[in-house]
Amino acid sequence: MATIEIPNEASLDAAARLLGEGRLVAIPTETVYGLAANAWDASAVQRIFDAKGRPSTNPLIVHISSIDQIEMAVRLPLDDITQGQLDAVADLWPGPLTVVLPAGEQIPSIVTAGLATVAVRVPAHPVAQAILKRCAFPIAAPSANRSQYVSPTMAMHCASGLGDHLSMIIDGGPCDLGVESTIVALGPDGPRLLRPGSISAEDLSCRLKVPMAAFVSPSNHHGSEKPSFEAPGMMSEHYSPQTPLHLFDASHTDVPPRTGRIAFRKLPDPIADQYAVVETLSQDGNLDEISRGLFAAIRRLDQAGLDRIVIDVCQPTGLGRAIADRIQRAAAGHRESQ
Repeated sequence: MATIEIPNEASLDAAARLLGEGRLVAIPTETVYGLAANAWDASAVQRIFDAKGRPSTNPLIVHISSIDQIEMAVRLPLDDITQGQLDAVADLWPGPLTVVLPAGEQIPSIVTAGLATVAVRVPAHPVAQAILKRCAFPIAAPSANRSQYVSPTMAMHCASGLGDHLSMIIDGGPCDLGVESTIVALGPDGPRLLRPGSISAEDLSCRLKVPMAAFVSPSNHHGSEKPSFEAPGMMSEHYSPQTPLHLFDASHTDVPPRTGRIAFRKLPDPIADQYAVVETLSQDGNLDEISRGLFAAIRRLDQAGLDRIVIDVCQPTGLGRAIADRIQRAAAGHRESQ
């Protein structure tokens, strides 16, 4: 079982050394905790796929410390259209934005799922930045959980799910944002939103001065015999607890026994009393609070011995688009009573 270390000079130096040796380290970012490996080391990256049970068709995000390091992952020079699009969103880095660009030759095909493109991000979390600046290579880092399970937003989540596969876990506290980065593909065909996140499609459209192409619906395909996903986080069933999770439906009034509720605002007592346990993510429906606490709440109820979990729905605008996306896929499209 990996040790959980507080971030200090010694632990950060050790994390960088372990990564350089081809080992796996769980690191905090502002979105979720990442399962980090040397992105230039195909054997190390294979350990990510083995630990997570991740399909080889699902590419990884490559993390760099600043846009000045983009040549570590991306084939340069970019064409004028793509470069202009990157320039228009570059001030969002460091931050929760991933861009899909032509992959550089030094990126192994296992990172890109055999595609000609690579997903790249500059994380804002100070611990992630400190580790990246200690490394002479970029870091591949999907969420530090078993494939398709609920993403980790605390160090203990990494330990419970992947502890036997990790050499170290750096505890940077709870993640500030709580949902994965926005992913946008850039290029001559126009920017396309591949995964919603805390940077909204509306914000990107304003910066890029074109309407953002519609969100690409997640795919059901699995396995190496199927085409690769264009970017991470595009599987239709994802972020799922073992306890059946259902979207709240107000048209149903009977609440079965041993049902938990994840509420996006405080419930009236007569309604809350119908549930075995209620997780209230915000008193008044604040989307930042909901996003920050979403995955941790799902994990807690998944460990509560319930028969089912019911979760509120969210309007898919702004940050709500990312929240709605995560709960829709976690619930696998089911609707349930309140």
